[in-house]
Amino acid sequence: MDFIQNGVTWFLGLGSTVIVPIVLILLGLIFRVGWQKALRGGVTVGVGLAGLFLVVDLIIAALQPAVAALATRMGLELVLVDVNWADAGIAWGWPGVGGLVISIIVVNLIMVYFKITKTLWTDVWSYWHGSAIAGFVWALTGSVPWGIVGGVVYLAIGSILSDITAKKYQEFNDMPGIGVPCGPTVQASIFAIPVVWVLDRIPGIKDWDASPEGIRKRFGLIGEPAILGLVLGIIIGIAAGYNVQGFLGLGMQVATMMLVLPRMVSIISEGLIPITMSIIEFMRERFPDREINVAVDCAVLLGHPAVMASSVILFPLSILLAAGLPGVKMLPIASLAIIPFMAGAVVPYTKGNVIKTVIVLLLLFIPIMYISTYTADVHTAAFANMGQFTAEIDSGLQLASWDVGGDPLGYIILNVFKLFGFSL
Repeated sequence: MDFIQNGVTWFLGLGSTVIVPIVLILLGLIFRVGWQKALRGGVTVGVGLAGLFLVVDLIIAALQPAVAALATRMGLELVLVDVNWADAGIAWGWPGVGGLVISIIVVNLIMVYFKITKTLWTDVWSYWHGSAIAGFVWALTGSVPWGIVGGVVYLAIGSILSDITAKKYQEFNDMPGIGVPCGPTVQASIFAIPVVWVLDRIPGIKDWDASPEGIRKRFGLIGEPAILGLVLGIIIGIAAGYNVQGFLGLGMQVATMMLVLPRMVSIISEGLIPITMSIIEFMRERFPDREINVAVDCAVLLGHPAVMASSVILFPLSILLAAGLPGVKMLPIASLAIIPFMAGAVVPYTKGNVIKTVIVLLLLFIPIMYISTYTADVHTAAFANMGQFTAEIDSGLQLASWDVGGDPLGYIILNVFKLFGFSL
């Protein structure tokens, strides 16, 4: 069992830019895409993902200090430590991760076979949200098997939610045959459906044309993605107290991101679409009544200009929201990194409307902020069991995040276990 555990942990430690191409190449061979097309497609997707993450890391690294400076200027200081993607340490390190990965692969294949879901969850990397929630359940219950159960339930529900959102993702991003079951992403889409329905029926708001195309028509040059990024970056830099060199540099970094990011996604599409279409054709020939969506990384949703335009606006607004909500104890600095991925899930439903996207996500952030506060005790216990963040924990600090700690579905699963008497 230790051998399997170590092997799974090692493989998952390779990261999405390696795992996703490997899985796509193997899928291409299994579904008779041809080794040349499979190799070319897999490597191309890996290159696109690597470039995309470089751009996202660039903008997050640039904006986090600016937002932190803004928070300092406002005198904001909340008590929980925001660890965000450090939660991957729980996901890939808790004792049951090997059993969880094997279990969800089996469960997903059974679900596809019996038509419970259309989503073939091939994106092994994106298991990590479910695995982190499983680690939370393990910390709460003290049981590896119960942790596996919690993680499997989380990922199985994610597959079903992916079925609801797949068509919208496919049509809006021009990526036929894909599904994105990644937990926070797909949940953001589900939340957006009723909120956008309401917004589209409010006089005045329903007629707003705040898409990048509409902004470009109304404001001319300033509506161009790069120029819009430059302006937004300069505004945030000035608000953060940067000097001329600082806010101009930040503006250029945001402008670079706005221009380069869609091109990285187009590279991903170039490699992904031939493989997914071949898989779909293979399934149609042998199972005419069976519709299959191939699960891919949520990064494929970042290509539309409205995604990053909305994200840049949301970075400082999220800080202000956290400061203004009574009982919220975490200032989201590290957790700002998840905003573009959630925006990518909402933009297809707002049809690229930046203002509506911002409204939807600000409303969603309210429960996420409270949930991240409520789960801080379990969150901290999971890291303590892993022997991570020992200095912070020993000093009495508690840990939190939006990505896993603020996950609504994960919170529901944790509370189900609490109903059965489990507690720290």
